[in-house]
Amino acid sequence: MHLNRKRLMLWTISLFLVIGVTTQAIADKTPSANSVTARSTNQFVDSLCVTTHWSYTDTPYAQRYPEVKQKLVQSGIHHVRDGLYQERAQDLGKQNIRMTIVADVPNYTDGNDRTIQDIVNQIKTSNAAGAKIDAVEGPNEADLFWDASRFNKKYKGQGFPSGLMAFQKDLYAAIKRDPATQAIKVIGPSLGVTYDPGAGKPNPLAPGSLASAVDWGNFHPYPGGNPFNTPFDYNTIQKYYWNSNFPSIHIGEHPYLFDVYRTPFQPKPMAATETGYSTYKGGISEAVQVKYLPRLFLEFFSKGIPRTCAYEFVDEFVDRDRTNREANFGLLRQDLSPKPAYLAMKNLIQFLQDSGASFTPGQLAYQITSQPVKDYREPNSGIVTTYDRTQDVHSLLLQKRDRSFYLALWHEVSSYDTSSNPPRLIQPPAMPVTVKFNQPVRSATLYSLELDGTLKSASLKLNNNQVSLSVPDRVVIIKVS
Repeated sequence: MHLNRKRLMLWTISLFLVIGVTTQAIADKTPSANSVTARSTNQFVDSLCVTTHWSYTDTPYAQRYPEVKQKLVQSGIHHVRDGLYQERAQDLGKQNIRMTIVADVPNYTDGNDRTIQDIVNQIKTSNAAGAKIDAVEGPNEADLFWDASRFNKKYKGQGFPSGLMAFQKDLYAAIKRDPATQAIKVIGPSLGVTYDPGAGKPNPLAPGSLASAVDWGNFHPYPGGNPFNTPFDYNTIQKYYWNSNFPSIHIGEHPYLFDVYRTPFQPKPMAATETGYSTYKGGISEAVQVKYLPRLFLEFFSKGIPRTCAYEFVDEFVDRDRTNREANFGLLRQDLSPKPAYLAMKNLIQFLQDSGASFTPGQLAYQITSQPVKDYREPNSGIVTTYDRTQDVHSLLLQKRDRSFYLALWHEVSSYDTSSNPPRLIQPPAMPVTVKFNQPVRSATLYSLELDGTLKSASLKLNNNQVSLSVPDRVVIIKVS
């Protein structure tokens, strides 16, 4: 399977506030009006995925496979998304790396029932030999790659979209009727074209048409300008949503991509099998990638996305001048040295990983209050402005098996004005935040993910059962006991 190798990506690592409340009494306390039900830290870690290209023989994926595999295992990321290459799948399975494979009609062919059965048989053979394929994804961006001018794919004599929908329905039926594969998640096909119903260009897959043919829907929400809203100026940027690239730009306050791309799959959850940023000169810096990436994973998980695959794990080519967008997508550089974002994700996963049996998370009663930052002089532009979108302090409550809670907080704000070429770097302020707990806590320690990806700690003062802190656009973690 040939995945799209042209992707614009900007990466982020967020502010991550983790509150570990270690007493069983707190976890079991009768919830109050502002109680929040947590999700398990393991569920969050299990949502993390990276795209790989094991078959690209001119890249480190093939040329330095043992070292790439070692870096992948060390990262703590348990899921990769790629085509089905049985030798790699089986070897990775020995390291408990699970695969999401992309299923498709071969290039320049007209698929049929045998095509589907061959896919099922390959999965069965691979898993029987040690692979851990736990998800199968429908064709990749078929509105682009099934086109006669590209790879001219058809299924049972039909092109896009009718052939695609027939393929997906047959794939789902074949996976689910075989006892050896029926537990595998079936993910819908992705689209690569920007659709806009308001401009008379609706999603070509009809509403609800594939709901019975997937466990999860699918889209590729690369963060970039979102013009599908009423423009306003903010963060020294004219038309803020139009000219920004923060992680939730398309799926949060103005959820254009949800609105357009989930319709064929409703009411099923949506997987994001490609998303992310490039660190080439026209994209973002590694210093912003380390801010954006954990925020991206947290944002997507908080929006109910069960699997998010960052594109991609390794920079594919040597690009010393950083002028090639395609060559700079990775968490690792082409020489396999780690970017700060790799280290940050590794530290975040190690912090949240929680081995053991599954459990039902409890509730925690707390209140988060954020204050505006007035008359802030943005260092790069010198512009004096006010940051009063206190709703941009986002949060996610997680819990471990020992009943400790982890409250993630981050300032969901853009680090770039993308109307400039290259994009203009912005340094937004940290937002003053107070977290008030509705039960006693004894101590609080602040952990922060730094720009180099390391995790540092400092004590926090508890006052009247609350903590006050500044929430920046990178990760901090408060452990409270």
